[in-house]
Amino acid sequence: MALKEIRCGGCNRMLARASQFDTLEIKCPRCGRLNTQRATSSMPNRKQNRGSTDNPVDGRQASPR
Repeated sequence: MALKEIRCGGCNRMLARASQFDTLEIKCPRCGRLNTQRATSSMPNRKQNRGSTDNPVDGRQASPR
């Protein structure tokens, strides 16, 4: 996967190279601007586990049915 250059929106300094990220915040050491980048497409390898009874938040296991 190709690396994307992350540049400062204020002074155009290259801040990082990244291939995958949801949200990235970087403060520029040159001008001090806080730069925020969000992914433009969804990441196919990421699993969404919302509302699943197999993985309860409080650590209890789901009762068998």
